[in-house]
Amino acid sequence: MFDNMPNGQTPDPSPVKRTATLTVVCILTFIFSGLSFISSLFYALYYNYLPQLIKSSPFTSAISGIEGMSDALKVMTQASIWFFIFNTLLYAMSLTGAILMFRLRKIGFHFYTMAQILLLILPLIYLQGYRTDFSNTAITAIFIFIYASNLRIMR
Repeated sequence: MFDNMPNGQTPDPSPVKRTATLTVVCILTFIFSGLSFISSLFYALYYNYLPQLIKSSPFTSAISGIEGMSDALKVMTQASIWFFIFNTLLYAMSLTGAILMFRLRKIGFHFYTMAQILLLILPLIYLQGYRTDFSNTAITAIFIFIYASNLRIMR
């Protein structure tokens, strides 16, 4: 097997190292997808209590003066439980993809990308009156591009 090496040397299989950029983006994804997973899970679990909880919360009146917040709360209380269930599943899929990419597995890129694209589409289906958020779409595209540029080091 190693007969072709000069002076009987064995090849030095150096392990592939994760880039600093990939590490930072994975950590940011762990934080965002992890927190979003937890919040979507709680929304799904406490779905029946959510509208009353929001209406009776002292924070609801405090944030009513912030532009767009009242509309966001209204949309959230009118969303179907399936919106929160699918969000929970997709954030879990996104988190799984990030963990796999952190371990330098290419399949994680496909998990992450599919989850993120579906997370961009999901509100359009389940939230009446939802308008696409450009900043969310741009950040998703940037993260996917950064992950894609690191595919060469993944197995």
